[in-house]
Amino acid sequence: MNRKQRRDLRKDKNLIIELYSIINKYLPELFDKFDNLTDIRHQSYVTYNMKVICVTRLFGLICGLTSLSNISSDEFNTDICIKNISNICNTHLTELPYWETIQDVFMKIKISELRTIQKYIVKTLIRSKMFDKYRFNGAFQLLFDGTGLSNHDYNLNNNCLKRKHKDGKISYYKYVLECKLVVGNIVISLDSEFIENEVMLTEKQKQDCEINAFKRMVKRIKKNYPKYSFIITGDALYATDPIINICKKYKWKYIFNLKPDRLKEINDSFEGNIKLLNESNIPNYYLSTNIPYKKHLLNVFKYIETKNKKPTIFRYISNLDINDSTIEVIVNLGRHRWKIENEGFYTQKHRTFNINHLNSRNDNSMKCHYFFIQFAHTIRQLLEQGNILTKSLKLKIKEVSSHLLKMLTSITSDLNMLETNFQLRFDT
Repeated sequence: MNRKQRRDLRKDKNLIIELYSIINKYLPELFDKFDNLTDIRHQSYVTYNMKVICVTRLFGLICGLTSLSNISSDEFNTDICIKNISNICNTHLTELPYWETIQDVFMKIKISELRTIQKYIVKTLIRSKMFDKYRFNGAFQLLFDGTGLSNHDYNLNNNCLKRKHKDGKISYYKYVLECKLVVGNIVISLDSEFIENEVMLTEKQKQDCEINAFKRMVKRIKKNYPKYSFIITGDALYATDPIINICKKYKWKYIFNLKPDRLKEINDSFEGNIKLLNESNIPNYYLSTNIPYKKHLLNVFKYIETKNKKPTIFRYISNLDINDSTIEVIVNLGRHRWKIENEGFYTQKHRTFNINHLNSRNDNSMKCHYFFIQFAHTIRQLLEQGNILTKSLKLKIKEVSSHLLKMLTSITSDLNMLETNFQLRFDT
Protein backbone atom coordinates (compact mmCIF):
# COMPACT_ATOMS: atom_id res chain seq x y z
CA MET A 1 0.00 0.00 0.00
CA ASN A 2 1.50 3.35 -1.08
CA ARG A 3 1.15 6.66 0.77
CA LYS A 4 -1.80 7.89 -1.30
CA GLN A 5 -3.67 4.63 -0.71
CA ARG A 6 -3.06 4.98 3.02
CA ARG A 7 -4.32 8.58 2.95
CA ASP A 8 -7.47 7.49 1.11
CA LEU A 9 -8.01 4.67 3.60
CA ARG A 10 -7.68 7.05 6.56
CA LYS A 11 -10.35 9.39 5.18
CA ASP A 12 -13.09 6.82 5.59
CA LYS A 13 -12.06 5.34 8.92
CA ASN A 14 -13.07 6.48 12.37
CA LEU A 15 -10.71 5.24 15.04
CA ILE A 16 -13.05 6.49 17.77
CA ILE A 17 -15.51 3.79 16.66
CA GLU A 18 -12.68 1.24 16.71
CA LEU A 19 -11.59 2.44 20.15
CA TYR A 20 -15.08 2.36 21.63
CA SER A 21 -15.69 -1.09 20.12
CA ILE A 22 -12.57 -2.39 21.88
CA ILE A 23 -13.67 -0.94 25.22
CA ASN A 24 -17.22 -2.19 24.74
CA LYS A 25 -16.08 -5.73 23.96
CA TYR A 26 -13.02 -6.22 26.15
CA LEU A 27 -13.68 -3.84 29.08
CA PRO A 28 -17.49 -3.67 29.15
CA GLU A 29 -17.81 -2.64 32.82
CA LEU A 30 -15.15 0.08 32.78
CA PHE A 31 -17.46 3.10 32.54
CA ASP A 32 -19.84 1.67 35.13
CA LYS A 33 -16.91 1.27 37.49
CA PHE A 34 -16.10 4.95 36.96
CA ASP A 35 -19.69 5.79 37.80
CA ASN A 36 -19.50 3.74 41.00
CA LEU A 37 -16.46 5.54 42.39
CA THR A 38 -17.22 7.05 45.78
CA ASP A 39 -18.48 10.59 45.27
CA ILE A 40 -18.29 12.68 48.44
CA ARG A 41 -19.54 15.86 46.78
CA HIS A 42 -22.79 17.37 47.99
CA GLN A 43 -25.17 15.94 45.39
CA SER A 44 -27.31 19.06 45.20
CA TYR A 45 -24.32 20.88 43.69
CA VAL A 46 -23.26 18.13 41.29
CA THR A 47 -23.57 18.91 37.56
CA TYR A 48 -21.42 16.09 36.17
CA ASN A 49 -21.54 12.54 37.51
CA MET A 50 -18.41 10.49 38.10
CA LYS A 51 -18.70 8.70 34.77
CA VAL A 52 -18.67 11.98 32.82
CA ILE A 53 -15.74 13.31 34.85
CA CYS A 54 -13.67 10.16 34.32
CA VAL A 55 -14.57 9.54 30.68
CA THR A 56 -13.73 13.14 29.78
CA ARG A 57 -10.31 12.82 31.41
CA LEU A 58 -9.70 9.35 29.93
CA PHE A 59 -10.61 10.29 26.36
CA GLY A 60 -8.61 13.48 26.59
CA LEU A 61 -5.55 11.43 27.52
CA ILE A 62 -6.25 8.83 24.84
CA CYS A 63 -6.35 11.65 22.28
CA GLY A 64 -2.96 12.91 23.46
CA LEU A 65 -4.15 15.88 25.55
CA THR A 66 -1.99 15.49 28.63
CA SER A 67 -2.62 18.85 30.26
CA LEU A 68 -5.93 19.33 32.05
CA SER A 69 -6.28 22.82 30.61
CA ASN A 70 -6.33 21.33 27.10
CA ILE A 71 -9.61 19.59 27.93
CA SER A 72 -11.23 22.99 28.39
CA SER A 73 -9.68 24.40 25.21
CA ASP A 74 -11.65 25.18 22.05
CA GLU A 75 -9.76 22.37 20.31
CA PHE A 76 -11.37 19.72 22.52
CA ASN A 77 -14.51 21.40 23.83
CA THR A 78 -16.47 21.40 20.55
CA ASP A 79 -20.19 20.80 20.14
CA ILE A 80 -19.49 17.50 18.41
CA CYS A 81 -17.09 16.36 21.15
CA ILE A 82 -19.76 17.20 23.74
CA LYS A 83 -22.24 15.11 21.79
CA ASN A 84 -19.82 12.19 21.45
CA ILE A 85 -18.97 12.21 25.17
CA SER A 86 -22.73 12.41 25.88
CA ASN A 87 -23.31 9.30 23.75
CA ILE A 88 -20.43 7.43 25.36
CA CYS A 89 -21.75 8.25 28.85
CA ASN A 90 -25.38 7.71 27.83
CA THR A 91 -26.41 11.11 29.13
CA HIS A 92 -27.18 14.58 27.83
CA LEU A 93 -24.49 17.23 28.17
CA THR A 94 -24.53 20.86 27.12
CA GLU A 95 -20.91 21.38 28.16
CA LEU A 96 -17.97 19.24 29.19
CA PRO A 97 -16.69 19.52 32.75
CA TYR A 98 -14.19 22.32 33.18
CA TRP A 99 -10.67 21.29 34.16
CA GLU A 100 -11.08 22.74 37.65
CA THR A 101 -14.13 20.52 38.18
CA ILE A 102 -12.12 17.43 37.24
CA GLN A 103 -9.33 18.55 39.52
CA ASP A 104 -11.68 19.02 42.47
CA VAL A 105 -13.08 15.50 41.99
CA PHE A 106 -9.64 13.92 41.61
CA MET A 107 -8.57 15.44 44.92
CA LYS A 108 -11.14 13.23 46.64
CA ILE A 109 -11.17 9.95 44.67
CA LYS A 110 -9.99 7.01 46.73
CA ILE A 111 -6.75 5.58 45.34
CA SER A 112 -7.79 2.14 46.56
CA GLU A 113 -10.79 2.28 44.24
CA LEU A 114 -8.58 3.14 41.27
CA ARG A 115 -6.43 0.14 42.13
CA THR A 116 -9.61 -1.95 41.92
CA ILE A 117 -10.21 -0.61 38.40
CA GLN A 118 -6.59 -1.34 37.50
CA LYS A 119 -7.12 -4.94 38.66
CA TYR A 120 -10.38 -5.16 36.70
CA ILE A 121 -8.64 -4.09 33.48
CA VAL A 122 -5.83 -6.61 33.85
CA LYS A 123 -7.97 -9.54 34.96
CA THR A 124 -10.59 -8.94 32.27
CA LEU A 125 -7.97 -8.82 29.52
CA ILE A 126 -6.28 -11.97 30.84
CA ARG A 127 -9.59 -13.81 30.99
CA SER A 128 -10.25 -12.96 27.34
CA LYS A 129 -7.55 -15.60 26.59
CA MET A 130 -5.94 -13.39 23.91
CA PHE A 131 -2.73 -13.20 25.95
CA ASP A 132 -2.42 -16.92 26.68
CA LYS A 133 0.13 -17.48 23.90
CA TYR A 134 2.57 -15.22 25.74
CA ARG A 135 2.75 -17.44 28.82
CA PHE A 136 5.94 -19.38 29.44
CA ASN A 137 5.28 -22.74 31.06
CA GLY A 138 1.89 -21.38 32.09
CA ALA A 139 3.30 -18.23 33.72
CA PHE A 140 2.91 -14.58 32.76
CA GLN A 141 5.95 -12.34 32.92
CA LEU A 142 5.92 -9.27 35.17
CA LEU A 143 8.46 -6.47 34.78
CA PHE A 144 9.38 -4.27 37.75
CA ASP A 145 11.11 -0.91 37.60
CA GLY A 146 10.94 2.50 39.22
CA THR A 147 10.96 5.89 37.56
CA GLY A 148 10.97 9.53 38.53
CA LEU A 149 7.85 11.56 37.87
CA SER A 150 8.97 15.06 38.81
CA ASN A 151 11.66 16.93 40.71
CA HIS A 152 11.47 20.11 42.77
CA ASP A 153 13.55 22.46 44.85
CA TYR A 154 11.00 22.12 47.65
CA ASN A 155 9.37 19.16 49.43
CA LEU A 156 6.00 18.94 47.65
CA ASN A 157 3.34 17.56 50.02
CA ASN A 158 6.13 16.83 52.51
CA ASN A 159 6.54 13.27 51.20
CA CYS A 160 9.14 13.57 48.42
CA LEU A 161 12.34 11.59 48.30
CA LYS A 162 15.30 13.88 48.73
CA ARG A 163 18.85 13.92 47.43
CA LYS A 164 21.69 16.02 48.76
CA HIS A 165 24.20 17.14 46.14
CA LYS A 166 27.91 17.78 46.60
CA ASP A 167 27.36 21.52 46.68
CA GLY A 168 24.97 21.10 49.64
CA LYS A 169 21.83 21.73 47.56
CA ILE A 170 18.87 19.42 48.21
CA SER A 171 16.54 18.23 45.44
CA TYR A 172 13.16 16.61 46.01
CA TYR A 173 11.68 13.87 43.82
CA LYS A 174 8.43 12.06 43.11
CA TYR A 175 9.00 8.39 42.30
CA VAL A 176 6.79 5.43 41.42
CA LEU A 177 7.40 1.70 41.11
CA GLU A 178 5.60 0.05 38.22
CA CYS A 179 4.72 -3.59 37.67
CA LYS A 180 3.98 -4.25 34.00
CA LEU A 181 2.45 -7.36 32.51
CA VAL A 182 4.39 -7.95 29.29
CA VAL A 183 2.50 -9.64 26.45
CA GLY A 184 4.16 -9.53 23.05
CA ASN A 185 5.05 -5.96 22.17
CA ILE A 186 2.88 -4.29 24.80
CA VAL A 187 3.18 -3.69 28.54
CA ILE A 188 0.10 -3.27 30.73
CA SER A 189 0.16 -1.65 34.16
CA LEU A 190 -0.70 -4.40 36.63
CA ASP A 191 0.17 -2.47 39.80
CA SER A 192 1.62 0.89 40.81
CA GLU A 193 3.24 1.83 44.11
CA PHE A 194 4.40 5.33 44.95
CA ILE A 195 7.83 5.61 46.55
CA GLU A 196 7.53 8.33 49.13
CA ASN A 197 8.30 9.28 52.70
CA GLU A 198 5.03 9.08 54.60
CA VAL A 199 6.37 11.24 57.43
CA MET A 200 9.03 13.91 57.71
CA LEU A 201 12.26 12.05 58.40
CA THR A 202 15.09 12.87 60.72
CA GLU A 203 18.66 12.73 59.45
CA LYS A 204 19.13 9.20 60.82
CA GLN A 205 15.96 7.69 59.37
CA LYS A 206 16.09 5.91 56.02
CA GLN A 207 14.00 7.07 53.09
CA ASP A 208 11.49 4.93 51.29
CA CYS A 209 13.06 3.04 48.38
CA GLU A 210 12.25 0.86 45.40
CA ILE A 211 12.83 -2.40 47.27
CA ASN A 212 10.50 -1.40 50.13
CA ALA A 213 7.89 -0.37 47.56
CA PHE A 214 8.35 -3.77 45.87
CA LYS A 215 7.71 -5.56 49.16
CA ARG A 216 4.48 -3.60 49.66
CA MET A 217 3.42 -4.16 46.07
CA VAL A 218 3.94 -7.92 45.86
CA LYS A 219 1.69 -8.53 48.87
CA ARG A 220 -1.08 -6.81 46.96
CA ILE A 221 -0.28 -8.69 43.74
CA LYS A 222 -0.40 -12.04 45.53
CA LYS A 223 -3.74 -11.11 47.09
CA ASN A 224 -5.22 -9.85 43.82
CA TYR A 225 -3.90 -12.66 41.62
CA PRO A 226 -3.63 -15.68 43.96
CA LYS A 227 -4.07 -18.36 41.30
CA TYR A 228 -1.72 -16.97 38.63
CA SER A 229 1.85 -18.06 38.03
CA PHE A 230 4.34 -15.26 37.35
CA ILE A 231 7.91 -14.80 36.24
CA ILE A 232 9.27 -11.81 38.14
CA THR A 233 11.81 -9.81 36.11
CA GLY A 234 13.94 -6.93 37.30
CA ASP A 235 17.39 -5.41 37.15
CA ALA A 236 20.34 -6.30 39.37
CA LEU A 237 18.80 -4.36 42.27
CA TYR A 238 16.41 -7.31 42.77
CA ALA A 239 19.09 -10.02 42.71
CA THR A 240 19.20 -10.30 46.50
CA ASP A 241 18.40 -12.92 49.11
CA PRO A 242 15.27 -11.13 50.51
CA ILE A 243 13.70 -10.76 47.06
CA ILE A 244 14.49 -14.35 46.10
CA ASN A 245 12.91 -15.46 49.39
CA ILE A 246 9.73 -13.59 48.48
CA CYS A 247 9.59 -15.31 45.09
CA LYS A 248 10.13 -18.66 46.79
CA LYS A 249 7.40 -17.94 49.35
CA TYR A 250 4.87 -17.05 46.64
CA LYS A 251 6.03 -19.88 44.33
CA TRP A 252 6.99 -17.43 41.61
CA LYS A 253 9.78 -17.85 39.10
CA TYR A 254 12.26 -15.03 38.55
CA ILE A 255 14.86 -13.68 36.14
CA PHE A 256 17.14 -10.96 37.48
CA ASN A 257 20.07 -9.22 35.88
CA LEU A 258 23.44 -10.21 37.28
CA LYS A 259 26.07 -7.54 37.80
CA PRO A 260 29.56 -8.99 38.35
CA ASP A 261 30.42 -6.39 40.97
CA ARG A 262 27.13 -6.84 42.85
CA LEU A 263 27.15 -10.62 43.30
CA LYS A 264 30.88 -11.09 42.82
CA GLU A 265 31.09 -14.56 44.35
CA ILE A 266 28.24 -15.83 42.19
CA ASN A 267 29.75 -14.36 39.04
CA ASP A 268 33.21 -15.72 39.88
CA SER A 269 31.76 -19.20 40.45
CA PHE A 270 29.85 -18.97 37.18
CA GLU A 271 32.86 -17.87 35.14
CA GLY A 272 35.01 -20.57 36.73
CA ASN A 273 32.40 -23.25 36.07
CA ILE A 274 31.89 -22.44 32.39
CA LYS A 275 35.65 -22.51 31.78
CA LEU A 276 35.59 -26.12 32.93
CA LEU A 277 32.19 -27.06 31.53
CA ASN A 278 29.66 -24.90 29.73
CA GLU A 279 26.30 -26.62 30.20
CA SER A 280 25.01 -25.06 26.98
CA ASN A 281 26.11 -26.28 23.56
CA ILE A 282 24.57 -23.32 21.71
CA PRO A 283 27.12 -20.80 20.41
CA ASN A 284 27.33 -17.55 22.44
CA TYR A 285 25.21 -18.99 25.28
CA TYR A 286 26.75 -19.96 28.61
CA LEU A 287 25.08 -21.81 31.47
CA SER A 288 25.94 -23.12 34.92
CA THR A 289 23.16 -24.53 37.10
CA ASN A 290 22.76 -25.01 40.84
CA ILE A 291 25.29 -22.45 42.01
CA PRO A 292 24.82 -22.04 45.80
CA TYR A 293 23.85 -18.62 47.14
CA LYS A 294 22.69 -18.31 50.78
CA LYS A 295 20.01 -21.01 51.04
CA HIS A 296 19.31 -21.01 47.30
CA LEU A 297 20.58 -22.77 44.22
CA LEU A 298 20.81 -20.37 41.29
CA ASN A 299 20.89 -21.06 37.60
CA VAL A 300 23.28 -18.53 36.09
CA PHE A 301 23.55 -17.85 32.38
CA LYS A 302 24.78 -15.28 29.90
CA TYR A 303 24.49 -14.46 26.23
CA ILE A 304 27.04 -12.56 24.14
CA GLU A 305 25.58 -10.59 21.26
CA THR A 306 27.91 -9.06 18.68
CA LYS A 307 26.80 -6.14 16.51
CA ASN A 308 29.19 -4.16 14.33
CA LYS A 309 32.03 -6.19 15.87
CA LYS A 310 31.09 -4.88 19.33
CA PRO A 311 30.08 -7.53 21.89
CA THR A 312 27.34 -6.96 24.48
CA ILE A 313 27.05 -9.35 27.41
CA PHE A 314 23.71 -10.15 29.06
CA ARG A 315 23.97 -11.92 32.44
CA TYR A 316 21.11 -13.34 34.51
CA ILE A 317 20.21 -15.47 37.50
CA SER A 318 17.00 -17.49 37.61
CA ASN A 319 15.17 -20.38 39.24
CA LEU A 320 13.69 -21.49 35.92
CA ASP A 321 14.74 -24.86 34.54
CA ILE A 322 17.28 -23.97 31.87
CA ASN A 323 18.83 -26.20 29.23
CA ASP A 324 19.60 -26.01 25.53
CA SER A 325 15.92 -26.30 24.62
CA THR A 326 14.92 -23.30 26.75
CA ILE A 327 17.95 -21.04 27.16
CA GLU A 328 17.30 -18.91 24.06
CA VAL A 329 13.70 -18.25 25.06
CA ILE A 330 14.65 -17.47 28.66
CA VAL A 331 17.38 -15.04 27.56
CA ASN A 332 14.73 -13.26 25.48
CA LEU A 333 12.51 -13.13 28.56
CA GLY A 334 15.36 -11.54 30.47
CA ARG A 335 15.86 -9.01 27.71
CA HIS A 336 12.19 -8.06 27.91
CA ARG A 337 13.13 -5.80 30.81
CA TRP A 338 13.87 -2.98 28.38
CA LYS A 339 10.20 -3.02 27.37
CA ILE A 340 9.19 -1.32 30.63
CA GLU A 341 11.59 1.47 29.66
CA ASN A 342 10.70 1.78 25.96
CA GLU A 343 7.06 0.70 25.61
CA GLY A 344 6.37 1.84 29.16
CA PHE A 345 8.14 4.83 30.66
CA TYR A 346 9.58 6.30 27.45
CA THR A 347 6.20 6.33 25.71
CA GLN A 348 4.48 7.75 28.77
CA LYS A 349 7.13 10.45 29.21
CA HIS A 350 8.01 11.51 25.69
CA ARG A 351 5.49 10.25 23.13
CA THR A 352 1.93 10.41 24.39
CA PHE A 353 1.13 11.01 28.04
CA ASN A 354 3.84 13.22 29.56
CA ILE A 355 3.78 11.64 33.02
CA ASN A 356 6.43 14.16 34.09
CA HIS A 357 3.87 16.96 33.76
CA LEU A 358 2.62 18.00 37.19
CA ASN A 359 -1.15 18.01 36.62
CA SER A 360 -1.76 18.89 40.23
CA ARG A 361 0.13 19.87 43.36
CA ASN A 362 -2.42 18.00 45.44
CA ASP A 363 -0.99 14.59 46.30
CA ASN A 364 -4.18 12.57 45.83
CA SER A 365 -5.05 14.29 42.57
CA MET A 366 -1.54 13.76 41.22
CA LYS A 367 -1.84 10.02 41.89
CA CYS A 368 -5.28 9.89 40.26
CA HIS A 369 -3.91 11.46 37.08
CA TYR A 370 -1.11 8.89 37.09
CA PHE A 371 -3.59 6.00 37.29
CA PHE A 372 -5.69 7.45 34.47
CA ILE A 373 -2.56 7.67 32.33
CA GLN A 374 -2.04 3.94 32.96
CA PHE A 375 -5.64 3.22 31.96
CA ALA A 376 -5.31 5.33 28.81
CA HIS A 377 -1.98 3.76 27.87
CA THR A 378 -3.40 0.23 28.14
CA ILE A 379 -6.37 1.10 25.93
CA ARG A 380 -4.17 2.90 23.39
CA GLN A 381 -1.93 -0.17 23.12
CA LEU A 382 -4.95 -2.39 22.47
CA LEU A 383 -5.93 -0.04 19.67
CA GLU A 384 -2.45 0.44 18.19
CA GLN A 385 -1.04 -3.07 18.55
CA GLY A 386 -4.12 -5.30 18.40
CA ASN A 387 -6.57 -3.60 16.04
CA ILE A 388 -6.17 -4.74 12.42
CA LEU A 389 -7.40 -1.45 10.94
CA THR A 390 -5.05 0.70 13.03
CA LYS A 391 -2.08 -1.47 12.10
CA SER A 392 -3.02 -1.33 8.40
CA LEU A 393 -3.06 2.48 8.51
CA LYS A 394 0.56 2.44 9.72
CA LEU A 395 0.11 5.56 11.79
CA LYS A 396 2.82 6.78 14.10
CA ILE A 397 1.92 7.25 17.77
CA LYS A 398 1.36 11.01 17.48
CA GLU A 399 -0.63 10.49 14.27
CA VAL A 400 -2.95 8.14 16.16
CA SER A 401 -3.45 10.89 18.76
CA SER A 402 -4.26 13.55 16.17
CA HIS A 403 -6.57 11.19 14.26
CA LEU A 404 -8.48 10.27 17.41
CA LEU A 405 -8.76 13.92 18.46
CA LYS A 406 -10.05 14.91 15.04
CA MET A 407 -12.64 12.12 15.00
CA LEU A 408 -13.82 12.84 18.55
CA THR A 409 -14.15 16.61 18.05
CA SER A 410 -15.36 16.91 14.46
CA ILE A 411 -17.38 13.80 13.52
CA THR A 412 -20.46 12.53 15.33
CA SER A 413 -19.88 8.81 15.93
CA ASP A 414 -22.77 6.37 15.81
CA LEU A 415 -22.18 4.11 18.78
CA ASN A 416 -25.34 2.07 18.20
CA MET A 417 -23.84 0.15 15.28
CA LEU A 418 -20.69 -1.26 16.84
CA GLU A 419 -18.75 -4.16 15.36
CA THR A 420 -18.57 -7.05 17.82
CA ASN A 421 -17.36 -9.89 15.60
CA PHE A 422 -13.66 -9.11 15.79
CA GLN A 423 -10.58 -10.20 17.67
CA LEU A 424 -7.55 -8.19 18.70
CA ARG A 425 -4.39 -9.79 17.33
CA PHE A 426 -0.96 -9.00 18.67
CA ASP A 427 2.43 -9.69 17.17
CA THR A 428 4.81 -12.01 18.98
